[in-house]
Amino acid sequence: MDSAILKIQRAEKHYAELSALLRKNRPFRYFVETNFKTGEKATFAKKDEEVANHAAIIIGDLIHNLRSSLDHTYWDCTEQFAKSDGEKRSIQFPITPTEKALKESVIPGLPSRVSESFALALEELQPYRYGGNRNLCLIHDLDVMDKHKLLIPTGNFTKITSAMIQKQVPDFPSGIVDCGFGNNYRDVGWRVQPMTWTQRRKAKIPASNVREKELDVPVETVLADVDSLRPALEVLQEMVEATKKAHYVLRDGAKLGA
Repeated sequence: MDSAILKIQRAEKHYAELSALLRKNRPFRYFVETNFKTGEKATFAKKDEEVANHAAIIIGDLIHNLRSSLDHTYWDCTEQFAKSDGEKRSIQFPITPTEKALKESVIPGLPSRVSESFALALEELQPYRYGGNRNLCLIHDLDVMDKHKLLIPTGNFTKITSAMIQKQVPDFPSGIVDCGFGNNYRDVGWRVQPMTWTQRRKAKIPASNVREKELDVPVETVLADVDSLRPALEVLQEMVEATKKAHYVLRDGAKLGA
């Protein structure tokens, strides 16, 4: 079996695992807290560290398999044309800063050593940062980043509105416009009429006098290092598809030149 395809399939398994994890467990949630003794109320975000870290491990493995797939594809198409073991060891799918850099440092030797069609196939993929294929560059950059730190996802709370919260918390302050809700210890705080000791006892308020309630609001799990607004699963799916396309474009280019 094609090793590059096996790597993509492994990445897809990681994607399915991540999708299942995020369906079952929400790493980022939004709450309202009420202190019934003081009358202080506040909304805030809460992060489940265990779930977020688990997601980060899966994301790192997914990205690494995509990067490996690119390298396996490039190796399979060019390895037989390497002139030494040293050249073979240095073979990897190229990512350059600009189109000019690709054409000056990578493309020139390909037509004569591999084939013209393979060189054109690589150019078609645009594996460069400025004006090129963003997803292929992200796969490379995130794989490098994951070697030094976890690719921990974050929560996007920007879709929350005051009107949305008021449907569940009627006394939430009105007139809040152009605001953002985020990963803060407290986002919005306000005061209501506190309860007396008798009222708290009758309502079975806990001894701390504080009660939390999770709010049903949209909180997306995102990769802030990539796109702080789009869901992480959507972004990662695009990377998987970009890797598949790169595989088949390079394979077809190599076959045409054979």
